[in-house]
Amino acid sequence: MAFDDNKPIPNKYSKPVTVTPGMCDYSGRLGIFDTFSLFMDLAAQHADLIGIGQPYMVAHNLFWLTVKTRIRFHERPFMMGRMTASTWPVKPTSFRTDRCYRLEHDGVVVAEGYTEWAVMNLKENRLEKLNDLFPESFRFSDDTVRFEGFPRIDPSFEDYTPLGEVTVTSSDVDLGHHMNNAAYIRAILGKHTTSQLEGMKIQEMSVIFKASAHEGDVLTLKERAGVPIEGIGGRTVETALLFPDGKPAVLAQIVCG
Repeated sequence: MAFDDNKPIPNKYSKPVTVTPGMCDYSGRLGIFDTFSLFMDLAAQHADLIGIGQPYMVAHNLFWLTVKTRIRFHERPFMMGRMTASTWPVKPTSFRTDRCYRLEHDGVVVAEGYTEWAVMNLKENRLEKLNDLFPESFRFSDDTVRFEGFPRIDPSFEDYTPLGEVTVTSSDVDLGHHMNNAAYIRAILGKHTTSQLEGMKIQEMSVIFKASAHEGDVLTLKERAGVPIEGIGGRTVETALLFPDGKPAVLAQIVCG
C-alpha cells in the first residue's frame, strides 16, 4: 500500500468550493452536469489522500469502475455562492461499495448523493476485493447518504421516444479512453432545450452505467416521460443512451418536480 501509516488518514474529505461561472448552467446556478463532475473530482482527490489515487491505480494495473450514481438536488446555489463539499467511502463488504457526497451552503444541504463503485484488475481481468484496497489503519465513517434503492428501468425501450444521436468525441473520453461518466450526463441534458429543462425542475437523477462507449461511437438517446410518482407528486423521465445494436450504454431516471 502506498500510504504512509505514520500520517493520519482522513476518512472524510471536505473542502470549500465556490460556484464559479464554469460550473454554472444557463440559469447562472450550479449545473446538474457540473455537480456530477464535482463529485467525481472530490472522489479522486480523497482517494489520492488515502493513498489509492490515480498514480497508485496505474502502477498496480487497477481501474475505478462507476456502476451507479444517484444525486438529489434540494437547491442549486447561484454563481459565486460558497459551499462546503464533502465525500467519504462506506465500508465495503466484498467487491462493491458506496461513496457518499454532500454539498452544503450556509449550513444547509443543497445536494447529496452516492455512487456504487468497484475496482477492476486490468492485468487479470477481474474485480479486486475492496477490503484489500484500503490501508489497514483506515477507519470508515459511520455517516452515510442513502435513499431508497436504485430504480428499475425497463430495458425494452419499445415505448421510448427518440431524441437524436450523440457522437462520442475526443472531448468526451477520459484516461482509459472510455466516455467520461459525467459526459453521459451532459449528453442526456444537452438533448433538451432550456425551456424544457426549466419545466422539468430536476430534483433527482439516477444513472446506471451498463457498457463503456468510446471515441467515434454513435449513441441514440431515447426518452420515456410522464411516469407519475405516487404519494409525492411529480413524475419521472427515463432515458437510455443506446448502441446501434440496441444495447444500453447508460440508463437514467430523472425525478422532476
